[in-house]
Amino acid sequence: MRILQLASVAVLVSAGGGGAQAPTAVGPQPAPTASKPSVPVVAQPLGPAGEKAAGLREAAGLLDKSAAALAAGNKNLAEQLFSTAELITGPEAVASLTPLFREGAPPRITAPTIKVVAEAPQPKVVGGSEADDAADKVPVPPVETASLTGVIKVDNQAAAGTFGLVTLEPIGRKGASRAPKKRIVEQRGREFLPHVLAVPVGSTVQFPNFDTVFHNVFSTSPTASFDLGLYRGSEAREYTFAKEGILRLGCNLHANMSAYIAVVAAPHFVVTDETGKFTFKHLQPGKYRLKAWNERSKTPATMEVTVKNGANDLSIGVSGDAPVGPQPDKFGVKRG
Repeated sequence: MRILQLASVAVLVSAGGGGAQAPTAVGPQPAPTASKPSVPVVAQPLGPAGEKAAGLREAAGLLDKSAAALAAGNKNLAEQLFSTAELITGPEAVASLTPLFREGAPPRITAPTIKVVAEAPQPKVVGGSEADDAADKVPVPPVETASLTGVIKVDNQAAAGTFGLVTLEPIGRKGASRAPKKRIVEQRGREFLPHVLAVPVGSTVQFPNFDTVFHNVFSTSPTASFDLGLYRGSEAREYTFAKEGILRLGCNLHANMSAYIAVVAAPHFVVTDETGKFTFKHLQPGKYRLKAWNERSKTPATMEVTVKNGANDLSIGVSGDAPVGPQPDKFGVKRG
């Protein structure tokens, strides 16, 4: 209280208030003296202790704001503020608070981030069994057998501007198993690249951030539910996909960002182009179970097809029943 009182007095005095006016001088006055130039005040470095104290004060302020957001019912904002404070303090310092802010979110991946160097951007789509074979220098069958080309249509309309996936699994015979791969889904220009990625079951995907802002990659899909947390540019985390299925990626900080990862168990698969077209060049004739999916579909359409010797062509229809608009946040709350 004494300090506050002294501070109040100092303010009043500096403002010229709170006391009687000084008497007016009479008689000759001395010539005014020239004022000395002011000397700029140079801020001194804080030093390690000062920097640590400043960081802890910032973290404390963030924790206060996160508690207020949680009390107001905005769990997503509360978790973002808490995660920012956690970056400052380290996870151990706030570990006891973690369940309070993360309950209801996907499982958090807490492995240390990996330092990465930006290279050329990833393509818009990646994934195909025949492309993998070519990269791995797997010999092409000595005798040309059959090919299959086709197109996916959504609600009987061209799949303009959207991508999809086609898989083939032999019926009555065993197909070749696919080895897991190491792939990348990058965050660049506030979007994911590739937009659609297809990988065999067991593959590991690295998620580097090449932006100057933080991102928070997550998925709430039953195929793979995970939360990679906040990390800055030139850092990455990884996730290994052990279950077949198609999942949608989101960024918890940027609602406009989305991408798809198809985890495939079938021996033959390929991602379509943005018009829905696809091609398999090397197939053994016979019956196959075909699954077709487009990013506007909730689930793949399944059918049995017969591939004959030579060239085959096919048109496949899927439903455009997937929800439109931004993906809900990682707590399942709808975003704008």
